[in-house]
Amino acid sequence: MQPTWLVALSWASLAVGVVSFAVVLADTYLRGNRQPVRVMEIVWLVTVLYIGPAAVRLYWNWGRPEAFSQRRQEDQPRRPRRGIVVTHVSRCGAHCALGFIVAEVALYAVRFDPAEDPLWVAYAGDYLTAVTIAMLFRYFAGPGRSLTKVWHALSSVGRMELLTITVFEVALFVWLTLAHRVVFPELHLQPDSPTFWFAGQLGLIAGFVAAWPTASWQLGRRLRFEPRRLPYD
Repeated sequence: MQPTWLVALSWASLAVGVVSFAVVLADTYLRGNRQPVRVMEIVWLVTVLYIGPAAVRLYWNWGRPEAFSQRRQEDQPRRPRRGIVVTHVSRCGAHCALGFIVAEVALYAVRFDPAEDPLWVAYAGDYLTAVTIAMLFRYFAGPGRSLTKVWHALSSVGRMELLTITVFEVALFVWLTLAHRVVFPELHLQPDSPTFWFAGQLGLIAGFVAAWPTASWQLGRRLRFEPRRLPYD
């Protein structure tokens, strides 16, 4: 039996994420602030879903296309360093968050039990799903569908995103291990419980924070994270 306070806290955290999701969803589709690269609309929606209001602020400052239009009007730099890093970490984080959701639900459907089965099985599923989603995002980000584009998506993920995804996932897995074995050892966390998803939120936030220095270091090596033809480049 899970403590009432923990269940209430879990539901409250998830509700805040849903409200943040609704705010960005309305700004994107009702107010017409569509992203130049359409997959970034998914990225920001997923990011605010697990981080909440803090990610809404990041979106407003660095992800919303209108913010870049305003910067152009004020003759400020179009793509500041912080904005590039935020966008990159958010993108890799969205891959990891979607990978976590898809893999954990699939494992639950086949009756995987973290209390009895090895956790590395779940972690391998999360990681491989995240990398697959990253490649799909790269593949569908632009026009054209060909085998050449498949190779380009693979090489882009390997060169630009794999390191950040890996650091993000390691932080997520460390927290999940602590949640299962130390913090909530008696709660038997499973995807049918809000506490499981609350623990996942905390792990994803830890991954976001951990991945930031990696992304900043990669940018310092003059690695370009985004497509070359964007309105704010």
